[in-house]
Amino acid sequence: MTRYAKLCFAAFLAACSSGGYGPTDSGSPSPSDGSVSVAIGETAALGATGVTITFRAVTEESRCPLNAVCVWEGNGQVALTLANGYGATREATLNISREPRRIDYAGLRIALAGLAPHPAGDPIDPADYVATFRIERD
Repeated sequence: MTRYAKLCFAAFLAACSSGGYGPTDSGSPSPSDGSVSVAIGETAALGATGVTITFRAVTEESRCPLNAVCVWEGNGQVALTLANGYGATREATLNISREPRRIDYAGLRIALAGLAPHPAGDPIDPADYVATFRIERD
């Protein structure tokens, strides 16, 4: 599966599972009601807010593999860089199962809504990761 197809599939899954959040008709997320999926190493603009988000790395991958019985669900943690369009940046880490799960930045609340692919037993190629962020006005 190509990287583009994986990104599209992850965006589709995120839109279906995020409680109604999804991109606007223009293809850009609405900061008051939207989500954006970002492939590892990529940067995405958060609508017309002037804010960008760069998904730098997965810094923890301890989620329970599919079809496994685990004592704890585990956690996925991502490292990201936020930029406000005026040269200021902020680095952060967000988690799936632990705090912090969200960050307030430049009038936006940015939450980690999903991390794909989910572990299935085999090691995941870091280049295959796609993080989905839910965007709301602060």
